[in-house]
Amino acid sequence: MALLLLQAVAGLAGAALWLAAGFSAVGPAPDDATPRSRRSARTPRERMPVLAFVAGGTLALAGAVALALVLAGRGWWFAGEKIVIALPLQLIGLAAGVLGLVWWLTGRRPAAGRTLVLGGGYAMAAAALATWLIGYPPQPVAALLLFAAVALGTGLTWALLAHRGRRAVAGFAGFLALLLVAGIGWSWLSDTAAPTLEAGTGHGHGAAAVVDANDGAVASRSVETLRTPADAPGEVRRFELTAAHHTVELAGGDSVEAWGFGGDSLPGPELRVTEGDLVEATLANRDIERGVTLHWHGYDVPNGEDGVAGVTQNAVAPGGTFISRFVADTAGTYWYHTHQAGSEGVRRGLYGMLVVEPAGGVAEDLDLSVPVHTLGGAVFLGEIDGPQQIDAEPGSTVRLRVANTDRSPLRVLVAGAPFRISAVDGRDVEGGAEVRGEALRLGAGARADLVFTMPDAPVRFETDASEASVISFVPGGDATSTSEGAPSEIEAAPELDLLAYGDAARPELGPFTAEGVLVLDRMPRFVGGAPIYAYTVNGQVFPHIEPLVVHEGDLMRITVANRGFDVHPMHVHGHHVLVLARDGEAATGAPLWLDTVDVRPGEVWELALRADNPGIWMDHCHDLEHAAQGMMMSLAYTGVTTPFEHGGAHANRPE
Repeated sequence: MALLLLQAVAGLAGAALWLAAGFSAVGPAPDDATPRSRRSARTPRERMPVLAFVAGGTLALAGAVALALVLAGRGWWFAGEKIVIALPLQLIGLAAGVLGLVWWLTGRRPAAGRTLVLGGGYAMAAAALATWLIGYPPQPVAALLLFAAVALGTGLTWALLAHRGRRAVAGFAGFLALLLVAGIGWSWLSDTAAPTLEAGTGHGHGAAAVVDANDGAVASRSVETLRTPADAPGEVRRFELTAAHHTVELAGGDSVEAWGFGGDSLPGPELRVTEGDLVEATLANRDIERGVTLHWHGYDVPNGEDGVAGVTQNAVAPGGTFISRFVADTAGTYWYHTHQAGSEGVRRGLYGMLVVEPAGGVAEDLDLSVPVHTLGGAVFLGEIDGPQQIDAEPGSTVRLRVANTDRSPLRVLVAGAPFRISAVDGRDVEGGAEVRGEALRLGAGARADLVFTMPDAPVRFETDASEASVISFVPGGDATSTSEGAPSEIEAAPELDLLAYGDAARPELGPFTAEGVLVLDRMPRFVGGAPIYAYTVNGQVFPHIEPLVVHEGDLMRITVANRGFDVHPMHVHGHHVLVLARDGEAATGAPLWLDTVDVRPGEVWELALRADNPGIWMDHCHDLEHAAQGMMMSLAYTGVTTPFEHGGAHANRPE
């Protein structure tokens, strides 16, 4: 992240200083029409500020180029447009600026000289803006528009400084305005084209980035057919969830208007089942006008049960119902939430916990679900905002199933006892040793099971979301034992690295048969037809991002690179990915299978995905505001189609 920021600052500084040199290059010099005999070189007083700006700008420009080359060494994703677009612009700008400076200093062609100095500054400014306007991958049309804008801007400057008359000024200004309109129109057309969610619907960079060794005809099938069979085995566990407005009372006495899946509390009811059960959940919408769905976050259900409005079903309107069925065949900690306008719905309370207990039962004496959620400025740990106290017998074992249901990263800590990370994102972590005083970071949407043995003294579960909202475990029956007033340890605690945690043999994966690249960024785009500073994948926004395309049975290597300055917890539906490496460093701990990968600024993650669950699956940032602003795409199996649409009569909003 530091390199990206420094390179951007250096490029902008170089452009600004060269432009300052051009604007400072004034004085009583004659224009280019003055006879040569009456022209004179600049005085030292006139030269000094201009030369100072030029020297500083050239040094900054050199620094920007050097940093771009360093970034290229870290990955082409960070430097593509900087090398193929910005570097030529910078070299052209430098050459023009130096030539113009010589003309201006000698007084030979002062107006043309000043024009070239300013034109060089325009080229350098365009080079700096390429990162923010074009991004990765470099786009030829956008590059041509940028070069043309520099040329027309320089022409307009010449017409003004050389006093070429209104016709020349109006001509250059008109062409520049037309170019601006054309650029905006081109961007609007590309961002409002037909959606590209299914395999084979797009022809851009994303499709070209996927290499599949299993080409061939595949029978077409709809996501509607990818549902749990009517004769699926297992004891049926039926649940009814009603989405509705309600009021939540805060510990401080205030109340907050919320949405929920039943009752007047936060979160929705915990759904706790046993491995092998057949879950049947009936969702009813009482009065959520935008509509709702049920998405089983982290559970690899059949595609038709995934609950994504506009992709696997239509949003459930007020008065409507939808029945979701799946076999709970994998024990672990998961959660459910709406996937219709989720950036608002989840924030307001449309979420709950799903716990699948092992067939042999839970090993710990005390097993608690702790979804962490912020509503109305209050942080809830489970159903309570503020401090909680729970009795636990010394020597008993405690499992905390922690889920980050917020949009921001969360750090959690067990203070007062050593603990181990038993599972992450619903998958067991083998061979993990006990740790003490280390914090675990959970990206938005992620979960972790923390297990500890209760000592004779109090234990606190803390998060960095709130000092007030803590859970204190006290030795059972000891009314005098308390952790109230104990200093928080979370802020000073070092962070545990999950990629080096645990000890178990890594699986033999076999050869990769597909490749995918996701480059995360932010730049001006149109989302829903409106211009915003959007969150992009491979330079595009939802629903126009080329899908990752797989055949059933593929083993896909996915590279995720974050070029921006925001954290992006990337969540893939219907699958877990195996972490191979981060920033070129191979994972050394127990195999880490994630459904939510917290990609920080400047990071590059390498992941493996086994394509064993056919469908059209969302792959998006679980900071749902980022998803709503463009950072959403699909993992599409060949031959799978969907009859559902983004927007439309059902106002489907899949984030």
